Amino acid sequence: MSLLRPAAAFIFIAAIPIFLVLTNVRIATTEQRVYEYSFSRYDAEDVTGIERSELDRAASEIIVYFRAGDADALDIRVVDDGEIVPLFNQREVLHMRDVRDLIRATFRLHEIAFVYIVGYIAAVFLWSGERPMRRLARQAMIAGGATVGVLAVAAVGVLIGFDSLFTQFHLLSFSNDFWKLSPARDHLIQMFPQGFWFDVTLGVGVITIVQGLAILGAGWAYVRWRDAQGTTSSARGVG
Repeated sequence: MSLLRPAAAFIFIAAIPIFLVLTNVRIATTEQRVYEYSFSRYDAEDVTGIERSELDRAASEIIVYFRAGDADALDIRVVDDGEIVPLFNQREVLHMRDVRDLIRATFRLHEIAFVYIVGYIAAVFLWSGERPMRRLARQAMIAGGATVGVLAVAAVGVLIGFDSLFTQFHLLSFSNDFWKLSPARDHLIQMFPQGFWFDVTLGVGVITIVQGLAILGAGWAYVRWRDAQGTTSSARGVG
């Protein structure tokens, strides 16, 4: 029992940065405007030769596929030069299946982290009393500070070596080389070039740092407020 509470607290502190990062990853994965940003920023219509309205529709179909699509393979048809053709070739379809499986695994981890955080906070409230709440605030400060520290280091790594990190991510995440696509012929990489992934990765990092700072600040403000309350009560008792 003596080790149970420290272990639970450690998992809580670790779960917060995981939850924050995966929240932002989930939003980036399922938000249509993120896809549309890539199309606008990297001129996907000109590069692919496919009309923007068709690309936007394809983006919405990709989001459905990632969220809860029942189809095993992503089959998107678009109008190209007046003909209805598949948007992605077989290699791209196989890679998107791998991406979908990875994304859904991150969704499950995100949900597990959320349930644990809520359960831990609920347990602290059930314990009640000032000490558990103060302890929770201090743990939140540690989690917020850890989030800022880890993501700041990661952001520096992204800035100075994104190409290498991008490659290593794919090598670790996938058991095949379907992710090796050609910008000259494959629509998937034309729609979402490496520059887009740099933007998204850096954006997720920056937003998560801001959220970590907010949690750190909230915990610090609570502790300061309780200390001020205690000082006021002591002064009244002396008076």
